[in-house]
Amino acid sequence: MILKYIPTICTVFNLGSGAASLIFTIEGYYKTAFILILIAAFFDVLDGLLARLMNCTSEFGKQLDSLADLISFGAAPVFLILLHHLGSLHGIEAVAAIVFIICGALRLARFNISASSTEFTGMPITAAGVILSFFSLTKLRMEPAAILALIGALSFLMVSRIRFPSLKKISIRK
Repeated sequence: MILKYIPTICTVFNLGSGAASLIFTIEGYYKTAFILILIAAFFDVLDGLLARLMNCTSEFGKQLDSLADLISFGAAPVFLILLHHLGSLHGIEAVAAIVFIICGALRLARFNISASSTEFTGMPITAAGVILSFFSLTKLRMEPAAILALIGALSFLMVSRIRFPSLKKISIRK
C-alpha cells in the first residue's frame, strides 16, 4: 500500500529542505536558509509521528531519518550561523563546525542503537540545530567567541548523558 511510504516522503522533504538550506546559506540568503531549517524540523516531527500512527516504522526509515537530520540540523545550522555572522569557515570556525557535526552524528548513532524510551539521552540534534539556527537571525552582532561558545555548548549537550524529555510516547486519544 502506498500510504506506508508517506513517512519516508516526509523524511525526504526533511533532507531536501536541509540541503536547500545549505545552498541558500552559501548564496547569502540567510532568512530563506533559516526558514528551510524550520520546514525540515516540521517534516522531521511529522515523519516520526506518521510512522507511529500508521504503524509503519522501519529500520530503513530510522536510518534515513538520521542521515537527513545530520544534514538538516547538523551541517545546515552550523554553516548558517558561521557564514551569516562571521562570513567564513577558516581556522577555529571550521573546527567548531566539524565538532558540531561530529557530535550530532554521535548523538544520532547512540539514538539508533538505544531502546525506545520516554527520554532522550543527550540533546536531540533537531533541538540543537533549531536553537543554533534561531541565533543566526539575531539582530545583535554576536561576538565570534559567543558563537563558538554556543556551538561548543550545544555540541556538548548532544553527546552528554543529560536526560531530555521525548514527545514520542505522548498518546493520541481518539
